[in-house]
Amino acid sequence: MTAIHERPNRASPSEAGSFVEEFDRLEQDREEKIRALDAEFKVKKRAIQKAVNDDQKEILEDAKKHGVNKGVIRAIVDAQKLKRKAEAMIERADGKVDGLEDDDREFAVDIRTALGNDFAGFGLGAAAVEREEGDDKQDETTAAVVAAVKGSMTDEEWKAAGGQAH
Repeated sequence: MTAIHERPNRASPSEAGSFVEEFDRLEQDREEKIRALDAEFKVKKRAIQKAVNDDQKEILEDAKKHGVNKGVIRAIVDAQKLKRKAEAMIERADGKVDGLEDDDREFAVDIRTALGNDFAGFGLGAAAVEREEGDDKQDETTAAVVAAVKGSMTDEEWKAAGGQAH
């Protein structure tokens, strides 16, 4: 162990030790507060999950009584949830492009324009839209999802995405 030599501008070993002890005490205090906060958060999160699940269960039961398949509801909600996530990701990506220096930003915008700005602008996206439009034997869930997506777009947006006007 290295010896600490006392000098006029240096703390004694016992004084230095007191700094370490105080620092460590604060670190332990922080860890305990974070553990308690995490436990409290988990309890609140479980309560919120349970309350929402119970409310959703009631809605699904009411829908079933009125002849609405819960699979249709879940499919549409899942599609909307994915759409919100995609929009958030696009916004975040746009922010990254906006954060580039002028020349790089202009070049990135040019590249995006060349690639196309929507899913249907790409080969696989266009094929998927075409397949869904031409599929006369869509199952109930697929039809509901396609209808939800169509309903969230204007006729111009749907047509630009490769769909047929409704």
